[in-house]
Amino acid sequence: MDNQEETLVQRAVINEPMYDSKTGEFGKGYSPDNGKTFIVQEGNDGRHYHQETDSSRISELVFDRFLMKADDGGIWEVTISNDGKLQTKKKESE
Repeated sequence: MDNQEETLVQRAVINEPMYDSKTGEFGKGYSPDNGKTFIVQEGNDGRHYHQETDSSRISELVFDRFLMKADDGGIWEVTISNDGKLQTKKKESE
């Protein structure tokens, strides 16, 4: 036993029911660090995307418009014209 290394037990946590460590929302998700933190990807309201972990995957997609939230909570629609100029339009609350 003198030269044996300790075996680190790891458990893959993928697509399991959990509470999100950051938001507290319940849904199915994963843990990137063997159960220390949990990230919910699917809830009752559909797929959840996270800026910290999903931005590089989302940015590979091509969209004709985006909805973005301003610091004051207002929602803006952002599009681009054929000459490359950004256009914004404030969305009315529903």
